[in-house]
Amino acid sequence: MPFGGRESRRSSDAALMSGVLANDDLVALALADRDRIRAANGAFSRLFGRHDGVRDVALPDLLLPQFRARVAAALQAAGSRQPPCLVTAFRDAGATIDVELRFEQLQHNGECLVVIAAQDVTDRRRAEEQLNLLAYSDPLTGLANRALFTDRLRQAALATRRTAQASAVLLLDLDLFKPINDTHGHEAGDYVLRRIARRMLAALRESDTIARLGGDEFAVLLPAVKRSADASVVAELLTRLARQPILYGKSELRVSTSVGIAICPEHATTVDLLFAAADAALYVAKREGRDRWAWAKPALATATVPLPQPWDRAHEVGVRAMDEQHAHLGALLNGLANALRNGLEYAAIFEEIVAYTQFHFAYEERLMADCRYDGAALHQLMHRRLLEDLRSLHLEAGENAGFSASMTMRWLQDWLLRHIDGADRDLAAALHRAAEE
Repeated sequence: MPFGGRESRRSSDAALMSGVLANDDLVALALADRDRIRAANGAFSRLFGRHDGVRDVALPDLLLPQFRARVAAALQAAGSRQPPCLVTAFRDAGATIDVELRFEQLQHNGECLVVIAAQDVTDRRRAEEQLNLLAYSDPLTGLANRALFTDRLRQAALATRRTAQASAVLLLDLDLFKPINDTHGHEAGDYVLRRIARRMLAALRESDTIARLGGDEFAVLLPAVKRSADASVVAELLTRLARQPILYGKSELRVSTSVGIAICPEHATTVDLLFAAADAALYVAKREGRDRWAWAKPALATATVPLPQPWDRAHEVGVRAMDEQHAHLGALLNGLANALRNGLEYAAIFEEIVAYTQFHFAYEERLMADCRYDGAALHQLMHRRLLEDLRSLHLEAGENAGFSASMTMRWLQDWLLRHIDGADRDLAAALHRAAEE
């Protein structure tokens, strides 16, 4: 191409870029001819760490090798509707970033070019990964949490109906745990919970699931047990492991565990009734002297909605509006619990819980924006996930399709307290720091 023609094309591309994007810092944009970049704004070059510009660079060369074929295909299909392309790109000094790319076709001076919009989504993707971990694991012990355990138990119950293979549920509660917290402090209590969790996890099969349901309560799922007696062998092993002393500094801490065992389908065939049967058996084991296990009985498998929980000031985070809204949410949940326990109409209360939760989350997100909270991305993703789960439960309750009143209330009560004592307490601390500056 003659020099004058090249200069003319560059001038035309620059003019086009100026028309496509007036503000250099809003969106990272580039123009490409096939896969080679012909023009780009400053934001695009900075995003990929190319401070000398990206003109005449092939877009796939900016990416890790495993993403190049995907982007080449997306560039070829730029004229059709397609979802954003998620890739990982090189940055300065060997670092990488996650980038979301969008492609649109553009006719310019008789040529077919591609407009590329790029966005750095590294923080968002890391927050999503962390949220997925938090959604299904107990943050203290790393074990599965109630949500993951319930889902796996539901799958095991369905498999039992298809294959007639039995599954076992073991509910465990540590004996004499409270005195450890009272005497040695909560750090010692947390240490004991982590040690007990590691011992039990090491003793189980890879196909088994162990979860911490909250406090000092654990649950174990043994899928596809050949004989009911196999569950009692596991229960005996877990009680023996729990009573072994734990060294904490210069102290020797001792706990034991009581275990309730329920078999699907012998004692129950639904998640709700299996929990109820194992819970009743756990109560029997404690009543008979603790540090032992007990079998469930079919007659004990009656699922009950948890009692309303009086609001405890220990859950206050020190931000008046947040504490008032949390207390109101607690009152709404107690109203739902009363309605479910007494067979009253609950639809309007559930709708109010969904609406007020949405209002409360929006208020917290305004606070995050005002103080430029570093943890805002993860906190907002938590809000989004919790609202999705809440709306799903609301839909199930309205359709009465597999709706479990007792498990729903357990989930709601656990969700509220976990979120307040975790993410909301961190937000409140950031608000206090911002107020002091």
